[in-house]
Amino acid sequence: MNPPQTINMAKKVIDLDGLKVKTNDQSFVQNQYIHKSLEDYGWDEEFLDNMLYVAEECPKHEWMKDPEILNNLGIVFTEGVCVDIDMERGIGYFEKAIQKDDDLARINLADIYREGRNGIPQDYRRAYKLYRQCGLPYAHFRVGEAFELGHGVDVELPQAKRFYRLAYSEGYPLAIEKLKTFNFLED
Repeated sequence: MNPPQTINMAKKVIDLDGLKVKTNDQSFVQNQYIHKSLEDYGWDEEFLDNMLYVAEECPKHEWMKDPEILNNLGIVFTEGVCVDIDMERGIGYFEKAIQKDDDLARINLADIYREGRNGIPQDYRRAYKLYRQCGLPYAHFRVGEAFELGHGVDVELPQAKRFYRLAYSEGYPLAIEKLKTFNFLED
């Protein structure tokens, strides 16, 4: 069983020299093997019921145009939040949110492909492409990791260092930890 991993939920976008970066103000623990409670996501039962009702009964409702709601529905179905896991349906919601340029949906879908989860085969190339399109520190770290390990791309240590440095400069904790084993600050 994989240990739980902390995922940060972004709420605010800032411009960092032309790079769209989202700042984090909420986090929860992700573990693909357990059903989490609603509180783990910052939701209550009424909110979940409303999301599921709109998804089922009112597909043209304005909520179904909201990338955050679509991403939330992706989480609901791929992680089995008070419902049975339905990877196909959840991935469909992530893809709709990505069409609306939602970076959290990109990360959530990329993580599924990077890990290979609940019957979805591991696909490093697809994960890399999704992370590469994302402007969040977590994604920058994962792109660096892909270049370091050759996950979905050729091993290119200069590129790995570039993306690790970016994640490090954004204060991403795994990049700070990575510096202990891989000095990416020096060329």
